Amino acid sequence: MKTLSYLVVFVFVFLILTGCKKEDAILPLYAIGFDGKTMIVAPSSKVSIKFNQRVTWTISGGTAIQDSQDSLVYTAPASVGVYRMTVKNERDLGDSIVMKMVVTPRASILKALQKGGYSLVFRHAAADVGADQFSSTQPNWWKSCDANLARQLNDQGKKDAVDIGKALHVLEVPVGRVYTSEYCRCSTTADLMNLAVAVQPSKDLTYYVYDEANRYNNTLKLAAEQPIDAKNTVLVIHAGFSTMPSPAPMNGLGWGDAAIFQLAAGQAARYITTIKVNELIELSK
Repeated sequence: MKTLSYLVVFVFVFLILTGCKKEDAILPLYAIGFDGKTMIVAPSSKVSIKFNQRVTWTISGGTAIQDSQDSLVYTAPASVGVYRMTVKNERDLGDSIVMKMVVTPRASILKALQKGGYSLVFRHAAADVGADQFSSTQPNWWKSCDANLARQLNDQGKKDAVDIGKALHVLEVPVGRVYTSEYCRCSTTADLMNLAVAVQPSKDLTYYVYDEANRYNNTLKLAAEQPIDAKNTVLVIHAGFSTMPSPAPMNGLGWGDAAIFQLAAGQAARYITTIKVNELIELSK
């Protein structure tokens, strides 16, 4: 009888021990395939983000649902802007990832710029203060920031230049080189962008003074000769070319607009599109 009692107790304990499953260890939260960069999506589009476990989330714009494979399907709002999504480990709410979501109809090209390999050719920002004194005898008058000698940025142009730079930072568009015309309105535009890259003046980009007849081709050549790497090159130029091919996308740039050229080894730079100044400024927040 005693032996039977021991056997019953043993079986009971064994069943309890084998029936209790050890809780899985809580792993750090991470998004599979996410490179950590700002996500750029088109308005009202969907993007699926796979996580290594179940999550909770809050978002400042758009909606999200979690599927059975632990992917979060984000639907962007229709409105252009910069939004944030905070994703938390369902089992450890102190473990979280904050993801920046930029919603813009220019998502395709802006995502491509994040990888580098392009030249962004900006016309200088808005400038209507003073006028260029082409007949001046003062040496290097065009380099002067004196409105009595050369046209300068106005207040709107200065603000736009700052906001363009902020937008490039928000979008995480990497810039490795910056070239500008020698005119102050161009170098000031580049300086106010604050791209953390030394600004290099170029005679090839400079209006009127050196080789105006070939300025368009020289500008295109400088844009095309840039290294093809994980960064982009920014050029700040003038429009109003006196001699140019047809079509000539750089000639139609408004103040602060950018013509985007894709670089390819041993080939001419390929014009992709023009990004209007307001399309960048609205993403600078």
